[in-house]
Amino acid sequence: MNSSQKRSRAYYTTVIEKSDYGIRPLDPDVYGNKKRATRRIKEQLEQANDNDGDPDDDDDFNGQAVVSDSIATAQYLIKNLMLPSNGMTKVTNLKLPPVCFIHQIYSILRDNTAVDREIQYAIKLGSWRKFHILGTLDDEYALMDTKDYLQMVTDAKQEFLQDISSGINKEDNDIDTDLFDRFKRLLLNEQYFDTSVARQTLLSSSPTSSSSKKDCFTDKELTLLCKYGLLLPHMKKDSYWFAIRRQGIFMSSYIKGRKELLRILKKRSTKDIMEKLLKAKKLRQTVFSYEFILHDLIGSGRAERYKTSMGDLIKLTRKGELGQ
Repeated sequence: MNSSQKRSRAYYTTVIEKSDYGIRPLDPDVYGNKKRATRRIKEQLEQANDNDGDPDDDDDFNGQAVVSDSIATAQYLIKNLMLPSNGMTKVTNLKLPPVCFIHQIYSILRDNTAVDREIQYAIKLGSWRKFHILGTLDDEYALMDTKDYLQMVTDAKQEFLQDISSGINKEDNDIDTDLFDRFKRLLLNEQYFDTSVARQTLLSSSPTSSSSKKDCFTDKELTLLCKYGLLLPHMKKDSYWFAIRRQGIFMSSYIKGRKELLRILKKRSTKDIMEKLLKAKKLRQTVFSYEFILHDLIGSGRAERYKTSMGDLIKLTRKGELGQ
């Protein structure tokens, strides 16, 4: 087992098993319980990084970057919490993109500044990408593994080829399928790791070291990339957002789940509910798990989680009351 796997496993154990992790106490921490819990978690993470087992573990590492806490949390949200245990078939049929929101990570990790720094580093390395999705606030960004996004480009290419062979896109028969390969090369260029790109830049992109052909695009090709969900025209600027395919289906179910949880809290006279009672309620308007949506509410400041003697309490905030 390499260092990355050790650290990720130790972190997941901490999140799942420590009931006080990421929870703010209802009363002042006069006895230092919170400090001791924080110190205990820190020691666990440090111990996981020390490689105190087999010395040959360093040889298995092969120079791979250690997964940061923020990226490990993103993986945990996507792979473990995104879908209910019985909802895999429905989500697979919808082909929802494997993404989470950065503010969901805030609901698990205490240090938002450290989260931003670690995510920015992962983006700089090109291993993860950040996206703006329509229907979200300006500061709510989605996060996706670059490998998954490249696979999404491949899926778009296959769909394009099927449409051409079936005669659906007769007007696009003159477009070379190399378009999608050029777009992949663009995505792997560190100059294009941002959430958006200027239209003029795409029309006159400079050659990459891996290709003798200019990786630039025509207006018709850009229109096709928009058609297949890989680009989204910017509303105010002469530019494009890098887009996630089927984001409309994703956001429709996501917002429905958010509204459903908010309605439950708003109907309560005290605007709060014990989490064990909330967990017992079945969400009927979304395909996502209640945990995935709850991390959205807490991370975005629409709700707060408090630790009480009777269990965790979820309380509606002013932001949650005003908006949805």
